Amino acid sequence: MIPEENNTDNYEEVNLADYVKIIFKKKRLIAAIFFIFVVPTAIVSFWLPKVYKIDTSLETGIVNGVAIEDAKQVVEKIKGDAYGILTRKELEISEEDYPEIKINNPEGTNLIILKIESDEIQRAKDVLSKIGELILEEHQKVVLSKKESIEKDIVSLKNQIVLVEKDIENTKNKNQPLNEDIKRIENKISYSNEEKVNLEAKIDALQKVLVYEQTPGTQFALFDAKEKLAVKKQEIENLYLQINSLERAKEDLNVAVNSSRKNIEDLNTEINSLVDSSNDLIFTSVIKDPVISERPVSPRPLLNIAIAAVLGLFIGMFFAFTKEWWAKNKN
Repeated sequence: MIPEENNTDNYEEVNLADYVKIIFKKKRLIAAIFFIFVVPTAIVSFWLPKVYKIDTSLETGIVNGVAIEDAKQVVEKIKGDAYGILTRKELEISEEDYPEIKINNPEGTNLIILKIESDEIQRAKDVLSKIGELILEEHQKVVLSKKESIEKDIVSLKNQIVLVEKDIENTKNKNQPLNEDIKRIENKISYSNEEKVNLEAKIDALQKVLVYEQTPGTQFALFDAKEKLAVKKQEIENLYLQINSLERAKEDLNVAVNSSRKNIEDLNTEINSLVDSSNDLIFTSVIKDPVISERPVSPRPLLNIAIAAVLGLFIGMFFAFTKEWWAKNKN
């Protein structure tokens, strides 16, 4: 078994040596093919115009906690050339010269990333700037419209507050006549009470007289005094009822005033909510202005030359071994 292993090793060494001999023997062919691949690749790589990446980023604004326009919808509009037509018209670019735009919307964000790879750097930069400008203008109209609507609502609410305050003032003014009526009735009650006391005194005196003198005149005077006293008591009672009615009217007015004040508080709360909503409006903005990459994305001379060198060596060696095999086996 040992001699067999040695023979195998010798056989492999011989084959490896043969390969090396063939490589040295055909080195000119290999070198020629190598340079045939490398030199043109190097020339073409350095001769081709350099293509740079120009990219920009936008973030859609927010109205009432919701995006002005869904980022995916904006992406579809860009892909559908909704902004391309205006961009080409304003920048005077033909459809053939219009660069291809790559768009990306990171999942779960309102970001829109636009990218162009082109050797026409300024044109690509102008296209991205114009598209961003068109999107901003379109979204700005939505935000301004919403802001204008909010401001109108605030003005309307403030006008309502003015009207309610006038109602409160008018209601308060109604209290003054009621107070005067109450004062007048109280004075009348006071005067009636004096008359009532006098009548009671008169009745008391007549009753004492009747004990000693039962004359028709005295009896009639007593009857008349008692009748007047009853009328006076009823009159006083009616006056108190009038005061109670006026007091209830005052209470109703105070309830109306308090209700109006509560209404003003509610209106002010609504105004504050609208002001907060107005302050929460976020415009669509450019997060990153169009930026040109520091290095070209293509061509890459060193990478291309390295690939061409490896490919050239491989094909050169393949041809060298093939030619050697053909030379040995052609007969």
